Amino acid sequence: MTFDIDKRLQHASQVIREAGKLARGFFDNRSELVVKLKGVQDFVSQADAETEDLIASRLLGEFPHDGILGEERGRRGGDTDALWVIDPIDGTANYVRGLPYWCVAIALMVQGRIELGLIYDAVSDKLYTARAGHGAFCNGKPISVSGMQRFDQACLGIGYGHGEAPGPHAKVIDNLLAAHCQYRRLGSGLLLMALAAEGALDGFYELRMKPWDALAGLLLVREAGGFTNDYEGRGMPQAEPVLALTPALWAPFAQAMNVTLPLYSAARPVKLRAGNV
Repeated sequence: MTFDIDKRLQHASQVIREAGKLARGFFDNRSELVVKLKGVQDFVSQADAETEDLIASRLLGEFPHDGILGEERGRRGGDTDALWVIDPIDGTANYVRGLPYWCVAIALMVQGRIELGLIYDAVSDKLYTARAGHGAFCNGKPISVSGMQRFDQACLGIGYGHGEAPGPHAKVIDNLLAAHCQYRRLGSGLLLMALAAEGALDGFYELRMKPWDALAGLLLVREAGGFTNDYEGRGMPQAEPVLALTPALWAPFAQAMNVTLPLYSAARPVKLRAGNV
């Protein structure tokens, strides 16, 4: 079965802007927002659920045989190898506090490969898009990773997930600072990966990320000319490390951090069809 990726990109670009407008409306009136806790420091709001429902409804309305995997609602539909992976609000803890570091994200996997990645920063009205083999863009203009050559002059985005043990994360920070590498932690891994893709940061690292937190950003960095680890190579993971860097920093990162992850290659076959996730 063939899939019209261009049509899906065009439609998803419209949908994510509509979803961002909805989420921004809740954000601007957050004093009335219903917020719950899924776990320690793990917030979920009415906005998360309604934004995901809007995205799923619009995508399935246009592509009724595609599948949906969302952070809040889980898996639904799908009798083909096309799977949309949705994070309605990445950075909910920021969102409910009124901090502007959050975004909406959509990725499309076809037969286990990431074909589309979209990240919308609704506060700044910046839409990042990538299609496999066609480059990365912000509001329609091409973007690329930084040309940073030296790890001791670099600045990386760092993520830290809910419920993670503090020790390994503290070790990451210790190693970075010992190597004179700066870091930023905004509370939205996808937003940090978008910033890496456009060269504002020199890369991103997090010890454990789920698919909806990672896929759109991974494709964006790859299509912007960066290197990433082979996150999805063994099929759709539950939670795996994510590393995305400007190419010259790949080896210095491994040496400084004592971390070796398999480098993504578009030629490497995947072992799990997206429709079977």
